[in-house]
Parts: sequence; structure tokens; C-alpha cells
Amino acid sequence: MKFIRKFAEFVGYTIFHGEKFTEWRCPNCGFGVSEDYVCCPYCGQKIKFGEIPETKLIDIQFKRSDG
Repeated sequence: MKFIRKFAEFVGYTIFHGEKFTEWRCPNCGFGVSEDYVCCPYCGQKIKFGEIPETKLIDIQFKRSDG
């Protein structure tokens, strides 16, 4: 039921130019949502945001090989 507020699912972090952004997913449809949202813009599910679980960060770097 879309009228019951559900917790968004924490997906992880995106680091862009040294700035860390949290990523959340709608518990109903699975599309990405922002912490500014009160409801999912895709399916209308009311959402709330809980604590971010403690996680280990790993550093992944990509190297381009031109050739």
C-alpha cells in the first residue's frame, strides 16, 4: 500500500570529484531516490530515510588503455 511510509534502501556511496553522495532506492519499485523526496517520483510510494548502515569503503580505480 503506497500510503504506508516505508524505509528507503541504502545502496551505497558515489564519490564524484572527491565529494561523497549517498544513494538510496525506493522499497517499492527499486528506482533511485534522493533524501529530499517525501515519496517516490516513479511509483508514488511514501518513503522515509533511516540511519546509514556502517560500511567498509573500498577504492576502485579504472585505468584507460588507449590503443
